[in-house]
Amino acid sequence: MFETTSFAWKNGKIVQINEADPSIASHSLHLGIGVFDGLMAYFNIEHGHYYLHHVNSHLERLLNGSSKMNLKISWTVEDLKQGIFDLLEKEPQTTYYIRPIVYRSVPQINITGSDSMPVDIAIFGVRVPRSVDDSITCHISPIERISGSAIPIEWKICGAYVNSYLARNTAEKSGFNDGIMLDRKGRITEASASNIFFLTKESIVTPALTPEIFPGITRYSLLKLAKESGIEVVERDIFPSEMNSFEGAFLAATLMELKPISIINTFQYESYKHPIFITLLKKFRESTYQ
Repeated sequence: MFETTSFAWKNGKIVQINEADPSIASHSLHLGIGVFDGLMAYFNIEHGHYYLHHVNSHLERLLNGSSKMNLKISWTVEDLKQGIFDLLEKEPQTTYYIRPIVYRSVPQINITGSDSMPVDIAIFGVRVPRSVDDSITCHISPIERISGSAIPIEWKICGAYVNSYLARNTAEKSGFNDGIMLDRKGRITEASASNIFFLTKESIVTPALTPEIFPGITRYSLLKLAKESGIEVVERDIFPSEMNSFEGAFLAATLMELKPISIINTFQYESYKHPIFITLLKKFRESTYQ
């Protein structure tokens, strides 16, 4: 389990983390109406400072999602960035996963009239180890990916992550680390909380973006790194029947970073040895050491 920070930044002030808790009868707790994001704060021991990886992209996505959800806040990207640094100053120097969240903490469980309820924003963090070398196992999940037409995937809505929880929980009960979800058409979308990439001899293959696939910032970064390294990038529909045609696979997300996959159902891979995975992992680590 990850250890959370002792403090949080809430509505412009540093407070004890439990002071940012919503009411047990809060609108967001009962209905899942909230928006969050997550970014890494890498502590560079050699230089004695933090590097916030793609901080502007993450915070812009948070503000965009909260606006579309009618969770209106006045804080800017620069305000929130300063809030993160203020929070980090109160905590021991190490690497953190930073979680900003926009929510309604007031004890109002009704849907009608929700837009008149006050909106809170808080930022906290968890201390995380960088265990990116460990391979994981996956299965094709019986939990279908929710439709992006029903709940927009790219907004990072709190309630939408019940889908991710069910996929991960089902995988663990079946003896796997994670579940790869399919959409209504039977196409591979992503794992419970990460984008998926497949490896061939000379390319990486990843699902083309649809409303059911999260357009991850780490996904974008890896595709950019691959192209800069002369690695062919293929974005297309992928089906479970193709698993035996790939040489390997890996997952990628902000908190997870890059994780090689050793098993998908009965198919076994030595993804951690694949030259393309090794190249991308090296370049990704270099990009976070600033």
